[in-house]
Amino acid sequence: MISIIVPVYNSEKYLIRCIESILHQSIESIEIILIDDGSMDKSDEICDKYSGEYSNIKVIHKENGGSTSARLAGVEAATYDLIGFVDSDDYVEPEMFAELYKMYSETGADLISSGTIRDYDTGRKNEIIMDNYPERLYRDIENSIYPSMLFDFNNNNFGIYPTLWNKLFKKNIIKKILEEIDRRVFYGEDALTIYSYCMEAKSIYILHKAYYHYCIRNDSMCHDCNPELIMNTYRLYATLHEKFKGSSKKNELIRQLKRYVLELESHTLESIYGINHGLLNIWEFNYDSQLLQENKFIIYGANACGQALFHYVRRNDLQDNLVAWVDKNYEQLEFQCDYELESINNGLSKDYDLIIIAVKNSSLADVIRDELITNYHVEPNKIIWEECIEKSFFSEAML
Repeated sequence: MISIIVPVYNSEKYLIRCIESILHQSIESIEIILIDDGSMDKSDEICDKYSGEYSNIKVIHKENGGSTSARLAGVEAATYDLIGFVDSDDYVEPEMFAELYKMYSETGADLISSGTIRDYDTGRKNEIIMDNYPERLYRDIENSIYPSMLFDFNNNNFGIYPTLWNKLFKKNIIKKILEEIDRRVFYGEDALTIYSYCMEAKSIYILHKAYYHYCIRNDSMCHDCNPELIMNTYRLYATLHEKFKGSSKKNELIRQLKRYVLELESHTLESIYGINHGLLNIWEFNYDSQLLQENKFIIYGANACGQALFHYVRRNDLQDNLVAWVDKNYEQLEFQCDYELESINNGLSKDYDLIIIAVKNSSLADVIRDELITNYHVEPNKIIWEECIEKSFFSEAML
């Protein structure tokens, strides 16, 4: 009933967990297609081992061509008319594809979209992400989905999250999309694929349950300075712009596309030029000023939130109690800051009472808290984090 496609590239460390999670699905009629996209580690050997042991596992070895070409190769080899994707360094809950198939069998929707569980490598706290629509079947998607599909300005978030691996697709539609999209797009290619697919779909079912574990690791973050990112964003924009032109909601879709492009360009600005556009935004903090007046403190974090917090400290005349500002990437970030950044070890060697974690995301704050306690032996009662509000500099009216 379902063909599950796994693009594989140098993921020997996580591949067995991934394959085993798919093999243990509660639905029986599935095939697994492993696409070895030119791996240079032992991933190819793992793929061959499993295909030799299980009749419902196929393996395709190909030259490295990126995720889009790997997915297309899998779709072309697929037996069944329903397609799922799983990244080789992630894993899925046993009931995932049974539940997605159940919703498909009840609705016949062209797309079934479920939630995602973000797994952090400390294992401390998972974050569940859902599409920003009520759970139900949507048939009039031009009026119910398109007005906020790429970006919901009211919630300052995606409408449908631009990921492929928590969804169920129809083979005939996804094959057409993967054949048509520009394979030179290497950053944001999931968004290019899913939003192109939605322009072809007649119905979408939004499911508010999460089964897919998207694993976020410190060594998986993209920090490469790649000048091709500039053309990458243009190609993505041009392709989707052309897709949207024929819709009755083209003006709304293109406005959302421009907002999404700003997200991509913020990554480009930071990775190529070291410019953090988050510094343009308005940040609101709610720390107890008396607490900061009475204690010596360290700021942990020097990205946009950390820099905004530093200026908050300075505006409130609290800088005399700031004994250190630290970040893991202090050497790369120090030229952005008007205060000397230090390594974590250097900062913690000083006399301090509190460490303020300067990040916006609560799950990331939990990860940092765990690292400080486990790796640096910081007393838990010395670590504080308060939720902050970031108001985007970019408004809908500007687009």
